[in-house]
Parts: sequence; structure tokens; C-alpha cells
Amino acid sequence: MLFLLLTVLCSVALGFLFKLFGRWGVDGFQAIVFNYFTCVFCGWIHLGQFPIQQSNFNAPWMPYALILGLIFISGFNLAAQTVRHFGVTIGAIMQKMSILMTVPFAMLVYDESSGWTKITGFILALAAIVLVNWTETKKNEDISILNKTMWWIPLLTWVLSGFLEVLFVKVQKENLANTADPTFIITIFATAGCIGLVTAIIGYGKNRLTWSWKNLAGGIALGIPNYGSMVFMLWALNSGLEGSFVFPVANVGIILFTTIGAVTLFHEKLSLINWLGIGFALGAIALISFG
Repeated sequence: MLFLLLTVLCSVALGFLFKLFGRWGVDGFQAIVFNYFTCVFCGWIHLGQFPIQQSNFNAPWMPYALILGLIFISGFNLAAQTVRHFGVTIGAIMQKMSILMTVPFAMLVYDESSGWTKITGFILALAAIVLVNWTETKKNEDISILNKTMWWIPLLTWVLSGFLEVLFVKVQKENLANTADPTFIITIFATAGCIGLVTAIIGYGKNRLTWSWKNLAGGIALGIPNYGSMVFMLWALNSGLEGSFVFPVANVGIILFTTIGAVTLFHEKLSLINWLGIGFALGAIALISFG
């Protein structure tokens, strides 16, 4: 249970850091790039050797690691934009609703169980996605206009989160990688970092990005809990806890802790409709995961 709690706390910390980046003037994209190299460095310390070996390039999971690396950096940037424009709570909800893609994939492709409980959960989840993004135009017209013109950001965040989990399910179900070995996830971090670095160099060359040490510091601060969230999840799964318990409890815990922190620390304003959507999301995750 300790590893599960650490997974939740690390994941919540990521959302809060994205929120603070705006206040500190940290460029989210550059911080995310440095974050991935921090993750690789953490993996280096963890394994006691450099995690990227030549033999890994012939591993059956390597193509998936390359694809997931691209999804990681794209999805992480979209998650940062979701937090920036829509708040920490909605950012967490949209990522956790990825089970709307993961669960049907597991049921249809790998014949996992299905029933009315999960179907009810899907209906609640769809309602939750609508309600957590609902804005009241009379209270804040500027935010309302922003949400109407940038609705695709949280939507695409959800899509990429779901696609990422679908590929993880495929790798796990087909035993393409040993989940007890962090080499696979470290390779994903390295791929994402290299893609981001090339993009950043182009940005520096065209004066679209400006170097700042606080972006590096932000990346280091982000990378430590990011690596921890993935490794602690693996340790929780390898401690004897079943995945059907770990994932729903982790998702519910992340949403609850994120909501409490967003309201108390950042004074985010949520309408009754938003709160109803959060309640639907918690219920949906529980029904889909335990059904």
C-alpha cells in the first residue's frame, strides 16, 4: 500500500508543478524536455548502470518504446496546457478518463470480463467528461470563451492518455517487456527526451525559445516525481496487489487529492455542475475497474 500511496502523491505533484510553472514563469515545454532527461538520470542511479544498452535495440518492446516516447512528450505538453487553461482538477480528470479507451480495448482484444456494471460506468464517464468541462458564462465570460475555443486541448489529452494506456496493456498482455524491469520505461523517457531536445534546438535556432536556468530547474523538479510515479506503480503491481485494485484506487486517489489541493492551495473555483462531474468520474472509475 505504501508504493500505491507514493504513486498517487507523485502523480498529484506533477499537476501542481504544472500549475506553479505559470506563476514562476517557467516555460512548460522546455521543463518537460529536461524532465525526461532527469527521468533517465534517475533510472541510471536506480539501476546502477546506464539504462540504454545496444542490446535493447533488438528487444521486442523497442518499437513500442519509440511510439510511446512520442506520445509521452505530446501528451505531457497537452496535459500542461490543460492544467494551465482549465485547471488542475480538470487536467487530472481528463487523464484518468483514459479508461474509456483502455477497458474496451482489453475486453474486445483480450477477452476481459464485461457486464452492466462497466456499461453503467461508461455512461457515467461520458457524462463526467461533459460536466467537468462545463462553464458558466455569467460568472467569467473570458474563461468561457477560452474553454469554447480551446476545448480540443483536454479532449486530445484524453485521447493520447488512452492510446498510451492501450499500448501499455498490449505490451503487458503479450509479455513483450518485463514490467519488473524499469529499462522499458526508461527507454520511453529517453525517446521522449530526444524528440523534445531536437524540437527545442530548432526552437532556439529560430528564436522561438529562450534559454533560462529556471526552465532546467523546473524540469528537474518535474522529472523526479514523474519517474517516481511510474516506478512506484510497477513496485505496487509487483508487491502482490492486483492490477484491478491498483489502477482504480490510484486513479480515484489522484482525482481526490488533486481536487482537494486545487481548491485549498490554488483556490480553483468549481461550480456545482463541475462537482457533479467529479462525482460521476469517481463513480465511473470505480464501476469500470471493479465491475
